Amino acid sequence: MILFSLNFLIGIMVFSSKKTLEISTLELSIIFAILLAIFYTFRRHKSLSLNLMILLLGFSWMGIFSTHTLESKIDDIYLSKPIKVIGKIANLPESSNSKAKFILSVEQPFVGNVKLSWFDKNLPLLNSNDTWQLWVKLKQNNGFQNTSGFDYEQWLFYQNIDATGYVRKNPDNQLIQNSNSFTINTIRQDLGNQLSTYLSSLSFGGVINALIIGDRSLITDKHWLLFKQTNTTHLSVISGLHIGLISGFVFIVVSFLFRQCTACLIRVPAMVVGAYFGIIAAFAYAVIAGLSIPTQRAFVMASVVFLSIIYRRHHNTWQLFSIALLLVLVLNPLSVYSIGFWLSFYVVAVIIYGISHHQKRHWLFRVIYLQLLISIATMPLIAWFFTSGSLLSPIANLVAIPVFSFITTPLSLLGAIFATLNIDSLANICFMVANQSLESLSIFLNAIQQFDFNQWHYSQNDITTFALLMTGVIITILPSSLKFRTLGLIVILSALFGTSHSIKKGDVVITTLDVGQGLSQVVRTKNHTLLFDTGASYPSGFNLGDAVVTPYLRANQISNLDLVVISHGDNDHIGGLSSIVDYFSIEKIVSSVPNKIKQPSSTCKSHPPWRWDGVTFEFLSTTNDFQGNNASCVLKISNDKFSILLTGDIEKQAEKDLIKTWGDELNIDVLISPHHGSKTSSSAKFLKVTSPSWVVVSNGYQNRFKHPAKTILDRYKKHDIDIIKTSCSGQVDIYLSDDILIKNYREEHARYYIRQCND
Repeated sequence: MILFSLNFLIGIMVFSSKKTLEISTLELSIIFAILLAIFYTFRRHKSLSLNLMILLLGFSWMGIFSTHTLESKIDDIYLSKPIKVIGKIANLPESSNSKAKFILSVEQPFVGNVKLSWFDKNLPLLNSNDTWQLWVKLKQNNGFQNTSGFDYEQWLFYQNIDATGYVRKNPDNQLIQNSNSFTINTIRQDLGNQLSTYLSSLSFGGVINALIIGDRSLITDKHWLLFKQTNTTHLSVISGLHIGLISGFVFIVVSFLFRQCTACLIRVPAMVVGAYFGIIAAFAYAVIAGLSIPTQRAFVMASVVFLSIIYRRHHNTWQLFSIALLLVLVLNPLSVYSIGFWLSFYVVAVIIYGISHHQKRHWLFRVIYLQLLISIATMPLIAWFFTSGSLLSPIANLVAIPVFSFITTPLSLLGAIFATLNIDSLANICFMVANQSLESLSIFLNAIQQFDFNQWHYSQNDITTFALLMTGVIITILPSSLKFRTLGLIVILSALFGTSHSIKKGDVVITTLDVGQGLSQVVRTKNHTLLFDTGASYPSGFNLGDAVVTPYLRANQISNLDLVVISHGDNDHIGGLSSIVDYFSIEKIVSSVPNKIKQPSSTCKSHPPWRWDGVTFEFLSTTNDFQGNNASCVLKISNDKFSILLTGDIEKQAEKDLIKTWGDELNIDVLISPHHGSKTSSSAKFLKVTSPSWVVVSNGYQNRFKHPAKTILDRYKKHDIDIIKTSCSGQVDIYLSDDILIKNYREEHARYYIRQCND
């Protein structure tokens, strides 16, 4: 059974790695060859034939499911323009004083799910399942595409969201019908509103709220960071652990009480009755959490165990594991795009393996052994998915798991029950004790994260490195009698600290990150790193320094920045600096606006040329004392053969001055488009003097400024310049070595669900 489920999973994974939905001639040939192999070997090697058949079924099922999901894609006639829609709010809206985020299940003029933001100082009350008429502007699913960045487009596909957009201000925006039926989300919202009176004053009220109804929107950034840095995030939201714990607790209690009735035991075994109540408890908790995909997965896993008890099937643990895996994949093969899917099933597999060892040892030894085993075994997945982890996470989880499992979660749920029964005194006591348990735990976790060595970072190189790391871990956790653990440790260390992409002396790599309508570039030589601009920050708290720049730097094992350049003071260039300063050691900051930077900094005009590892850097200053965009720092980077010009947001006046001052020294091979390709920049004379072969435009997808302007694109083409737009390419890596090599992230990591430009 385990081979069947794994082959079904492999088939799904093979399809998920495809760049397009279409089946190529090569793929069709391989499928035909497998079918021939199945037919030829069916009699003599039935097991092999069945496994090949299961693999093909997995491949086909993923194709059918993906095609059906993408077929609901909204027609282009409804995108990029104001339209009036009618639909129901399909989730719990996240509302603040002036902003709300929610999913609208649109019924007219098309059918689909859209994720909307609504900005208004006088936001109306939004309730789940209410029907609204709204004027909206939608666009195709889009997200930043960078090394180690969160793949928002994959998440939208996995969540079956067809488009994103915002609500436009319009007098026709109105509530058409209040929710008149009880749905899962209306029940959750009513419970959340009731709980707010109890939890609003508690320091960890947001975490308690998440443990009860699965709404994570109230968890503070400070608490998220604490859990993330100690690898305890999985405990702060409803997960398989919580559902398994509660359903298991109900199973044990009901079975115990039923055994007290001797006459009852004659009719039905106590464990069977307990199993029925265990399924009910698991389902009820999953419903309260909104029947989200992770809770559906946890419910399936718990149900498989309880149903085996009810039907008195004596399956071994691995058979139950395989059945649960197969059911989850059949119900939703898109689960493979969820980090939780891999972590939950992998951890369960490790636990099944671990509990079979040291059964005669003291229970405390077995608990510590199991926690260490889980921490070591999950290291490859943590490294691959998050590019960072906590070395002290085994200790953190050894304390945090019992606190959440036996104090915080049970008391939070008990408090919710008392709250719905209007027994305020008992509800308050439960919530206060639950909150105090988290406050005490946070003191311990804060002490752990203070150690400098606690956080480790891993460079996401390729699937080969990941496979090497996984192999090393598997060898390490094998029984000691195999005597291979030393080899396993060597393999792990070589995978973690290998430098497969080192930069040679005299070479330079310039990475233009995909930060939407803004700019951030990382320049690396053999031993040095320069950061040119940091992207934007927004009133909502979203910061591209956190979301894009930091993950990229950490994935490339960069902890020290030799120089940070802030070209000028616009938010889309300087906004992310605050988070960069918090997380990285910075040797020096230069800018055209040092007065806008809190840290000690100097002007780029006064900075002399310098060389790093055989690469020359020089700020090209203007003679005029420009302000604003034209004051942007302009940096020329050259090795022995090629050069690139980083221009910030300079406009025609600064371009003219640069031509007058620097003349032929402006001749380059690659140009970073001035001011994102606006009409005010990239003059014909500037392009003639610089004479680049390539131009990289850092712009946002369907940005409101309409950058780059069509006239500028036409001008680039007229000068025979190859155009690369980050809105189409994602992250752009430019390697200046013996030759020029340019890599586009969207092209390199293309998948059938990721947006690709038509041009």
